[in-house]
Amino acid sequence: MRRLRDVLKFKKPKTRGFAITDGYYLSILAARAQLPTVVSIANPKGEGGAVPGFAVPLRSDSKKADLGRPLERGQYAIASLDRKTVLKMLVLSKEEAGFNPSAFVRSELGMSWPKELRTRVEATWLLLQLTFESYDPELYPSLDFLLKVAKRGAELTDGLVADPLSRVYKLPDDVISPRPENEPVWARDHVKVEIRPQEAGLHCYTLGLQKFGLAEFEVYGVKPDVAEAAELFLIGLSQASLKGEKLKVGVTVGEKGEAITLAEGGLDRGLWEGVRCLELISEDSGDIGEAMVAWLRHQS
Repeated sequence: MRRLRDVLKFKKPKTRGFAITDGYYLSILAARAQLPTVVSIANPKGEGGAVPGFAVPLRSDSKKADLGRPLERGQYAIASLDRKTVLKMLVLSKEEAGFNPSAFVRSELGMSWPKELRTRVEATWLLLQLTFESYDPELYPSLDFLLKVAKRGAELTDGLVADPLSRVYKLPDDVISPRPENEPVWARDHVKVEIRPQEAGLHCYTLGLQKFGLAEFEVYGVKPDVAEAAELFLIGLSQASLKGEKLKVGVTVGEKGEAITLAEGGLDRGLWEGVRCLELISEDSGDIGEAMVAWLRHQS
Protein backbone atom coordinates (compact mmCIF):
# COMPACT_ATOMS: atom_id res chain seq x y z
CA MET A 1 0.00 0.00 0.00
CA ARG A 2 1.36 3.42 -0.91
CA ARG A 3 1.99 5.85 1.91
CA LEU A 4 0.76 9.42 1.78
CA ARG A 5 4.34 10.66 1.91
CA ASP A 6 5.02 8.78 -1.32
CA VAL A 7 2.16 10.57 -3.08
CA LEU A 8 2.15 14.13 -1.79
CA LYS A 9 5.15 15.68 -0.05
CA PHE A 10 4.46 17.67 3.10
CA LYS A 11 5.99 18.89 6.32
CA LYS A 12 4.54 19.12 9.79
CA PRO A 13 3.62 22.79 10.15
CA LYS A 14 4.30 25.27 12.87
CA THR A 15 1.03 26.91 13.82
CA ARG A 16 -0.46 29.88 15.69
CA GLY A 17 -0.18 28.60 19.26
CA PHE A 18 -2.39 25.55 18.85
CA ALA A 19 -2.69 22.70 16.44
CA ILE A 20 -4.88 19.93 15.12
CA THR A 21 -4.47 16.92 17.38
CA ASP A 22 -3.82 13.43 16.05
CA GLY A 23 -7.14 12.26 17.44
CA TYR A 24 -9.25 14.66 15.37
CA TYR A 25 -11.31 12.92 12.71
CA LEU A 26 -14.66 13.19 10.98
CA SER A 27 -16.69 10.26 9.69
CA ILE A 28 -19.09 10.27 6.78
CA LEU A 29 -21.85 7.75 7.46
CA ALA A 30 -22.70 6.63 3.94
CA ALA A 31 -26.27 5.49 3.37
CA ARG A 32 -25.53 4.11 -0.11
CA ALA A 33 -23.95 0.75 -0.84
CA GLN A 34 -22.72 2.14 -4.17
CA LEU A 35 -20.16 4.83 -3.38
CA PRO A 36 -19.18 7.79 -5.59
CA THR A 37 -15.86 8.14 -7.36
CA VAL A 38 -13.02 9.87 -5.56
CA VAL A 39 -12.86 12.58 -8.28
CA SER A 40 -16.52 13.41 -7.72
CA ILE A 41 -15.49 14.39 -4.18
CA ALA A 42 -12.41 16.40 -5.20
CA ASN A 43 -10.83 17.31 -8.53
CA PRO A 44 -8.54 20.16 -9.65
CA LYS A 45 -11.22 22.26 -11.36
CA GLY A 46 -14.03 21.51 -8.95
CA GLU A 47 -16.04 20.03 -11.79
CA GLY A 48 -19.51 18.70 -11.12
CA GLY A 49 -19.72 20.34 -7.70
CA ALA A 50 -16.58 18.64 -6.37
CA VAL A 51 -14.22 20.35 -3.93
CA PRO A 52 -11.23 21.87 -5.79
CA GLY A 53 -8.26 19.67 -4.98
CA PHE A 54 -6.46 16.43 -5.78
CA ALA A 55 -7.66 12.94 -4.89
CA VAL A 56 -5.92 9.61 -5.44
CA PRO A 57 -6.18 6.00 -4.20
CA LEU A 58 -3.32 4.84 -1.99
CA ARG A 59 -2.99 1.33 -3.41
CA SER A 60 0.40 0.37 -4.80
CA ASP A 61 -1.23 -1.01 -7.96
CA SER A 62 -3.62 1.90 -8.55
CA LYS A 63 -4.03 3.25 -12.08
CA LYS A 64 -5.44 6.43 -13.53
CA ALA A 65 -8.60 4.56 -14.48
CA ASP A 66 -9.29 3.95 -10.78
CA LEU A 67 -10.13 7.63 -10.39
CA GLY A 68 -13.33 7.03 -12.33
CA ARG A 69 -14.36 3.93 -10.39
CA PRO A 70 -16.55 3.93 -7.26
CA LEU A 71 -14.73 4.16 -3.95
CA GLU A 72 -13.94 0.82 -2.39
CA ARG A 73 -12.51 -0.42 0.88
CA GLY A 74 -9.08 1.09 1.42
CA GLN A 75 -7.27 4.42 1.75
CA TYR A 76 -7.32 7.57 -0.37
CA ALA A 77 -5.50 10.90 -0.22
CA ILE A 78 -7.34 14.17 -0.77
CA ALA A 79 -5.24 17.34 -0.97
CA SER A 80 -5.98 21.03 -1.36
CA LEU A 81 -4.84 22.75 -4.55
CA ASP A 82 -1.86 24.31 -2.76
CA ARG A 83 -1.04 20.89 -1.22
CA LYS A 84 -0.73 22.45 2.23
CA THR A 85 -3.60 20.30 3.44
CA VAL A 86 -3.59 16.54 2.94
CA LEU A 87 -6.42 14.39 4.23
CA LYS A 88 -6.44 10.62 4.47
CA MET A 89 -9.79 9.03 3.77
CA LEU A 90 -10.27 5.48 5.00
CA VAL A 91 -13.23 3.57 3.52
CA LEU A 92 -14.43 0.69 5.67
CA SER A 93 -17.57 -1.22 6.55
CA LYS A 94 -19.62 -0.34 9.61
CA GLU A 95 -18.69 -3.74 11.05
CA GLU A 96 -14.97 -3.00 10.73
CA ALA A 97 -15.53 0.35 12.44
CA GLY A 98 -17.46 -1.33 15.26
CA PHE A 99 -20.49 0.83 14.50
CA ASN A 100 -23.99 -0.56 15.12
CA PRO A 101 -26.54 1.87 13.60
CA SER A 102 -29.58 0.26 15.20
CA ALA A 103 -28.10 0.34 18.69
CA PHE A 104 -26.91 3.90 18.17
CA VAL A 105 -30.32 5.33 17.26
CA ARG A 106 -31.74 3.64 20.36
CA SER A 107 -29.15 5.36 22.58
CA GLU A 108 -30.00 8.40 24.67
CA LEU A 109 -28.34 10.66 22.10
CA GLY A 110 -30.01 8.98 19.11
CA MET A 111 -33.46 9.11 20.70
CA SER A 112 -33.18 12.89 20.95
CA TRP A 113 -32.58 13.34 17.22
CA PRO A 114 -35.08 14.37 14.54
CA LYS A 115 -36.42 11.60 12.32
CA GLU A 116 -34.24 12.37 9.27
CA LEU A 117 -31.01 12.01 11.25
CA ARG A 118 -32.18 8.74 12.77
CA THR A 119 -33.23 7.41 9.35
CA ARG A 120 -29.87 8.21 7.78
CA VAL A 121 -27.93 6.63 10.63
CA GLU A 122 -29.99 3.43 10.42
CA ALA A 123 -29.30 3.28 6.67
CA THR A 124 -25.50 3.41 7.13
CA TRP A 125 -23.65 0.95 4.90
CA LEU A 126 -20.09 2.21 5.01
CA LEU A 127 -17.94 4.77 6.79
CA LEU A 128 -15.53 7.22 5.21
CA GLN A 129 -13.15 8.42 7.93
CA LEU A 130 -11.23 11.64 7.34
CA THR A 131 -8.03 12.47 9.22
CA PHE A 132 -5.30 15.05 8.71
CA GLU A 133 -1.89 14.05 7.38
CA SER A 134 -0.78 17.63 6.82
CA TYR A 135 -2.33 21.04 7.37
CA ASP A 136 -1.76 24.68 6.50
CA PRO A 137 0.33 26.62 9.09
CA GLU A 138 -2.55 29.11 9.15
CA LEU A 139 -4.80 26.24 10.26
CA TYR A 140 -8.10 27.80 9.23
CA PRO A 141 -7.88 26.98 5.49
CA SER A 142 -7.31 23.33 6.40
CA LEU A 143 -10.36 23.27 8.67
CA ASP A 144 -12.46 24.75 5.87
CA PHE A 145 -11.11 22.17 3.43
CA LEU A 146 -11.95 19.31 5.79
CA LEU A 147 -15.52 20.53 6.23
CA LYS A 148 -16.01 20.97 2.49
CA VAL A 149 -14.76 17.44 1.76
CA ALA A 150 -16.94 15.97 4.53
CA LYS A 151 -20.00 17.88 3.33
CA ARG A 152 -19.43 16.79 -0.29
CA GLY A 153 -18.96 13.15 0.71
CA ALA A 154 -22.17 13.18 2.75
CA GLU A 155 -24.08 14.77 -0.12
CA LEU A 156 -22.96 12.09 -2.56
CA THR A 157 -23.80 9.21 -0.23
CA ASP A 158 -27.13 10.43 1.20
CA GLY A 159 -25.32 10.34 4.51
CA LEU A 160 -24.34 12.58 7.37
CA VAL A 161 -21.15 13.79 9.03
CA ALA A 162 -20.16 12.60 12.49
CA ASP A 163 -17.76 14.52 14.73
CA PRO A 164 -17.24 12.07 17.61
CA LEU A 165 -15.15 14.35 19.85
CA SER A 166 -17.80 17.07 19.69
CA ARG A 167 -20.61 14.47 19.79
CA VAL A 168 -22.20 16.13 16.79
CA TYR A 169 -23.94 14.48 13.84
CA LYS A 170 -24.96 16.75 10.98
CA LEU A 171 -26.87 16.57 7.73
CA PRO A 172 -24.83 17.86 4.76
CA ASP A 173 -26.51 21.28 4.72
CA ASP A 174 -25.62 21.81 8.39
CA VAL A 175 -21.91 20.97 8.17
CA ILE A 176 -20.80 24.51 7.31
CA SER A 177 -22.51 27.40 9.09
CA PRO A 178 -22.84 30.92 7.65
CA ARG A 179 -20.22 33.18 9.17
CA PRO A 180 -19.26 36.87 8.93
CA GLU A 181 -16.73 37.67 6.22
CA ASN A 182 -14.22 39.02 8.74
CA GLU A 183 -14.15 35.80 10.78
CA PRO A 184 -11.45 33.29 9.71
CA VAL A 185 -13.05 30.46 11.69
CA TRP A 186 -16.50 29.80 13.16
CA ALA A 187 -16.68 28.00 16.49
CA ARG A 188 -20.14 26.52 15.84
CA ASP A 189 -18.66 24.43 13.02
CA HIS A 190 -16.27 22.73 15.45
CA VAL A 191 -17.61 23.09 19.00
CA LYS A 192 -20.83 21.99 20.67
CA VAL A 193 -22.28 23.19 23.97
CA GLU A 194 -23.81 20.44 26.10
CA ILE A 195 -26.32 21.25 28.85
CA ARG A 196 -27.23 18.78 31.56
CA PRO A 197 -29.42 19.31 34.63
CA GLN A 198 -28.06 18.90 38.15
CA GLU A 199 -29.48 19.59 41.61
CA ALA A 200 -27.67 22.92 41.90
CA GLY A 201 -28.67 24.05 38.41
CA LEU A 202 -27.54 23.38 34.86
CA HIS A 203 -24.02 22.23 34.02
CA CYS A 204 -23.06 23.75 30.66
CA TYR A 205 -19.83 22.82 28.90
CA THR A 206 -18.11 22.79 25.52
CA LEU A 207 -17.00 19.80 23.49
CA GLY A 208 -14.59 20.14 20.57
CA LEU A 209 -11.78 22.47 21.62
CA GLN A 210 -9.78 19.40 22.65
CA LYS A 211 -9.39 18.66 18.92
CA PHE A 212 -6.96 21.59 18.85
CA GLY A 213 -5.21 20.88 22.13
CA LEU A 214 -7.19 23.72 23.73
CA ALA A 215 -8.97 23.64 27.07
CA GLU A 216 -12.72 23.09 27.11
CA PHE A 217 -14.95 25.43 29.16
CA GLU A 218 -17.63 24.64 31.73
CA VAL A 219 -19.95 26.47 34.10
CA TYR A 220 -22.08 25.12 36.96
CA GLY A 221 -25.23 26.34 38.66
CA VAL A 222 -26.84 28.00 35.66
CA LYS A 223 -30.54 28.75 36.03
CA PRO A 224 -32.70 27.31 33.23
CA ASP A 225 -33.97 30.75 32.17
CA VAL A 226 -30.42 31.88 31.28
CA ALA A 227 -29.32 28.66 29.57
CA GLU A 228 -29.34 30.37 26.17
CA ALA A 229 -27.06 33.13 27.45
CA ALA A 230 -24.71 30.51 28.90
CA GLU A 231 -24.54 28.70 25.55
CA LEU A 232 -23.79 31.93 23.68
CA PHE A 233 -21.14 32.87 26.25
CA LEU A 234 -19.39 29.51 25.93
CA ILE A 235 -19.49 29.69 22.14
CA GLY A 236 -18.07 33.22 22.35
CA LEU A 237 -15.19 31.97 24.52
CA SER A 238 -14.62 29.11 22.08
CA GLN A 239 -14.49 31.57 19.18
CA ALA A 240 -11.94 33.71 21.02
CA SER A 241 -9.86 30.65 21.88
CA LEU A 242 -9.88 29.45 18.25
CA LYS A 243 -8.76 32.90 17.14
CA GLY A 244 -5.71 32.73 19.38
CA GLU A 245 -6.77 34.42 22.63
CA LYS A 246 -4.73 33.07 25.54
CA LEU A 247 -7.51 31.97 27.85
CA LYS A 248 -6.06 30.34 30.96
CA VAL A 249 -6.48 30.12 34.72
CA GLY A 250 -6.78 33.59 36.27
CA VAL A 251 -7.96 35.39 33.13
CA THR A 252 -11.03 37.58 33.66
CA VAL A 253 -13.73 37.86 30.99
CA GLY A 254 -17.16 39.44 30.76
CA GLU A 255 -18.31 42.97 31.56
CA LYS A 256 -17.10 45.46 34.17
CA GLY A 257 -18.95 44.89 37.42
CA GLU A 258 -20.09 41.43 36.28
CA ALA A 259 -16.69 39.83 35.73
CA ILE A 260 -16.11 36.10 35.30
CA THR A 261 -12.82 34.41 36.17
CA LEU A 262 -11.39 31.30 34.57
CA ALA A 263 -10.38 28.69 37.13
CA GLU A 264 -9.06 25.15 36.97
CA GLY A 265 -12.00 22.91 36.07
CA GLY A 266 -12.55 19.32 35.09
CA LEU A 267 -13.37 17.93 38.52
CA ASP A 268 -15.83 15.47 36.97
CA ARG A 269 -13.22 12.91 35.95
CA GLY A 270 -15.81 10.69 34.34
CA LEU A 271 -16.43 13.49 31.84
CA TRP A 272 -13.00 15.08 31.58
CA GLU A 273 -10.47 12.28 32.04
CA GLY A 274 -7.44 13.26 29.96
CA VAL A 275 -9.01 16.56 28.82
CA ARG A 276 -8.07 20.03 30.06
CA CYS A 277 -11.00 22.15 31.20
CA LEU A 278 -11.48 25.69 32.55
CA GLU A 279 -14.39 26.54 34.83
CA LEU A 280 -16.20 29.88 34.76
CA ILE A 281 -16.64 31.41 38.22
CA SER A 282 -18.32 34.69 39.16
CA GLU A 283 -15.56 37.03 40.36
CA ASP A 284 -17.73 38.56 43.10
CA SER A 285 -19.41 35.23 44.00
CA GLY A 286 -22.65 36.55 42.53
CA ASP A 287 -25.03 34.90 40.08
CA ILE A 288 -22.91 33.51 37.24
CA GLY A 289 -25.95 33.50 34.98
CA GLU A 290 -26.55 37.21 35.47
CA ALA A 291 -22.92 37.91 34.62
CA MET A 292 -23.33 36.06 31.32
CA VAL A 293 -26.60 37.87 30.60
CA ALA A 294 -24.80 41.19 31.19
CA TRP A 295 -22.19 40.18 28.63
CA LEU A 296 -24.88 39.18 26.12
CA ARG A 297 -26.70 42.47 26.65
CA HIS A 298 -23.48 44.34 25.93
CA GLN A 299 -23.03 42.46 22.63
CA SER A 300 -26.44 43.47 21.27
